[in-house]
Amino acid sequence: MTLGQNLQAARKAKGLSQETLAEQIGVSRQALGKWEKDIALPGLDNLQAAAQVLGVSVDTLLGTEAAGPAPAVTLDAMRDLLAARDAEQRKHRRLWGLLGAAAAVVVVLLLVVQNLAYQRKMQNLTDSYAMLQSQLSSTTADLSTRMDELQDAVRQGKSTVLEWRWVPVDKLHRDVQSSWMPVLVQVTPSESTTGMTARLSVTYGDTTELHNMGVLAGDIYQAQLVFTVGQTYDLTIQWTAADGAVANEKLGTVDFTATQTEPELAWGRIGNTLDYGYYINRSGNKKYLELSCYPVEVELTVPNWMKIADVTLELRTGEEGEPLATAQLAADDWYSSGEETMMHTVWNGTFYKDDGPNKWLYADGQPFYRAIVTDATSTTWTFEVPLQKK
Repeated sequence: MTLGQNLQAARKAKGLSQETLAEQIGVSRQALGKWEKDIALPGLDNLQAAAQVLGVSVDTLLGTEAAGPAPAVTLDAMRDLLAARDAEQRKHRRLWGLLGAAAAVVVVLLLVVQNLAYQRKMQNLTDSYAMLQSQLSSTTADLSTRMDELQDAVRQGKSTVLEWRWVPVDKLHRDVQSSWMPVLVQVTPSESTTGMTARLSVTYGDTTELHNMGVLAGDIYQAQLVFTVGQTYDLTIQWTAADGAVANEKLGTVDFTATQTEPELAWGRIGNTLDYGYYINRSGNKKYLELSCYPVEVELTVPNWMKIADVTLELRTGEEGEPLATAQLAADDWYSSGEETMMHTVWNGTFYKDDGPNKWLYADGQPFYRAIVTDATSTTWTFEVPLQKK
């Protein structure tokens, strides 16, 4: 087990919360949390303080405890030795008064023997402390070496991430307080090793969340979370090798806005707006509507994860009932204007028919176009623009 796992097990066995143990050690709860997650290592003083509070040895926390008992360096042991020495000295002073000069030599010899024994105990404790320091230094060096090996690619300017993306799981949901969308964050490592695991760190505002990531076919690591419109998310992935070594790499920042959840439509190609107007002509006692421009085109801007399946344009004079006419639009090639998260294309069509009159019986109402945009999940959006009378 790792140092963090041993520390967490000893704390739980003692029945202490992270806050209580951190307070007794004299560190922050966040620092203790990082030790238990093996994100950071405690210093020697803090490690000894933790061992004393938890009633275990430093060897137990480090996972290097030997089969037989080993001397432990504790404040209580030091205090007991000093108290024993003082008691012996007081005893010897009384003996000086009782035995007089004749017993002085014997008392001196006893003091010398006791002092030698005390010095031997102190030397044993010193040797034990030096041994623990050496073990801790060795363990720290070993962990540092493994972490350096795992993060070597990052330090050399090479990424541990081959690619990453976020995709929606469902449509945008709206409630009284906010608009939100469940999403999947998917990460492909540049190199995957047996037993490697990953966690996704998501920071927004003053909040940081850790999400365990599952593994899909093709070594794709995936976590599901929720993005709220108007929030900015900083994403970092934490790789953990089978031996416990940890490496972190920042993925990027997602500014989750409404434009990343639904399409935007502009009527007509940018810089080349068509004349969307109409005429009302009479024939006998009937009125007919004719268009001043039969070709139509709209420009769509969508987030790069969205796939548009269909754009249909309706000519209407009211909200209810069947449209006067329908035009099915076809798309040009998609392109990006330097903004990797958004894609653009123009959809074209016409209301003109070769096999019939291009005018429609008109009763009343304001003529308008309604564009119906449908994506690959059958989610639809509608956009309307009024026609101008000529």
